[in-house]
Amino acid sequence: MPFRDAFPIFHTADLERAVAFYRDRLGFDERYRLESAFAVVGLGELDLGLAAVEELEPPGRASLWLYCDDVDMEVEALRAAGVEIAREPEDMDWGERMAAVHDPDGNVISLGQRR
Repeated sequence: MPFRDAFPIFHTADLERAVAFYRDRLGFDERYRLESAFAVVGLGELDLGLAAVEELEPPGRASLWLYCDDVDMEVEALRAAGVEIAREPEDMDWGERMAAVHDPDGNVISLGQRR
């Protein structure tokens, strides 16, 4: 196989704000920092790169899916913390419960709960 590893990278207009969101609101660890230009945050096996850019392209161009034990509880905790809820919790045809929030740069973070 020519490829052995990969991870998503989100662009951000404010690296500190983005790192704080993933760390403080979603429970990621900050794993790497290259000055004020780039950071890697992680959750379990997932690494997510955050790259600082001068001008952010239209939001919503990437998404990330996170699983949790209780979607409704997580949405309420995020709402209380001032996070924008993009989609309220609902049961899906494929048997999971899901919701979605926006990170500070408009990327969609889908929250899933296996039934």
